[in-house]
Amino acid sequence: MSNDGIEPDDLWAQTTAVPVTPPPSGSSTRQLIVIGASAFVVMLIVGLILTLSLGGNDSNTAVATTSTSPSTSVVTSTIQPSVLPTTLVPTTIQDTTTVVASINHPITIAGSQGISHIADSNTTLVDSQSWDLAFRLPDGTFIAQHAPTDYQQPGDTNIYRVGATTSVVQSVANPANELLRLHDVYTESGSTFVLYSLSSGSGLEDAQEELIAFELNTGLTTSFGMIGGWESGTSRLTFGSNIIVGQFFAEADTGPFFLHLDGYTTNPNDFGLADSYSDCSVCPSQFTIDPSGQRLAWIEADLLVVLDRTSATRIAEIRLPQGLYLTIDSIEVFGDLILINVYDSNTGTMGKPILMSFMGTSMTLDTAGTATFDEPFNQ
Repeated sequence: MSNDGIEPDDLWAQTTAVPVTPPPSGSSTRQLIVIGASAFVVMLIVGLILTLSLGGNDSNTAVATTSTSPSTSVVTSTIQPSVLPTTLVPTTIQDTTTVVASINHPITIAGSQGISHIADSNTTLVDSQSWDLAFRLPDGTFIAQHAPTDYQQPGDTNIYRVGATTSVVQSVANPANELLRLHDVYTESGSTFVLYSLSSGSGLEDAQEELIAFELNTGLTTSFGMIGGWESGTSRLTFGSNIIVGQFFAEADTGPFFLHLDGYTTNPNDFGLADSYSDCSVCPSQFTIDPSGQRLAWIEADLLVVLDRTSATRIAEIRLPQGLYLTIDSIEVFGDLILINVYDSNTGTMGKPILMSFMGTSMTLDTAGTATFDEPFNQ
């Protein structure tokens, strides 16, 4: 092989940067052998020590991270809140699901077992009759209704005040053709109001549903107009300061229902919602408002959304267990807490409500039925 006139010695000199020195001989060689053997032994000892040390640390870590928690009232760990972009909210939602240590806000549950009240994590049965919905008043009594609205099985749709005694506060003149539906209880200017609707007629020409507020102390009523008719109506409505929110149904269409009490209007498009939905596999549903009127919430398939009305930004998005939305009856919002009322799809009876926080922590309450947060006047 040719090197283009360069001799082998010249090629080595050009391609090697380190000078070549002759190997040591004699006693210098023996010293190097001894030093090398000693270094090898030291390396073996250090390696053995490191191996034992790391193994011990793994064992300690495994013990330290093992924990136990109660499982009887915990929603499964498939609930995984998503992290929102920092452009929408100042903080992110934690990617954990744990037990809520205590219930920080009083809750009322109405069910087949009666009316139960939860305060300071203690549950008290205050009435043993079967109830569909109940709200606690400042004096410790409750506004309640026995039967849900159903023309096929109307039952007793009177609205009651339940305490040491039970009395009717609102009834219908013609039970065969009229029925009531309790929606919400709220305070305004120091007065307590019962929000309900009166349905009458059952045909194409005469069916109608009127939304009414009843002032509890004076008995005066205020009509908010018609909210339903033939093959149309709303879900149970919630009151929030200057707006009433729910979901409307009109034949094949559905969508958010906003009724302003101050003359303003709300455009659902401002919140990323459509005016109405039809023929969608999963439509946004279960719209509700908190008592302050600032936090709007709804369900989008397996996602629970909470939105601030003023800024029109989502302040919480919580991933629900897959398919749970199919059995959600209603949701309630108060502060940074959410109640999810669910029913058994096989029996149609109400199940145990789920209490969540915006941080994604959750627990299942021990009593089955429809849960509502006590109004701020109870604090």
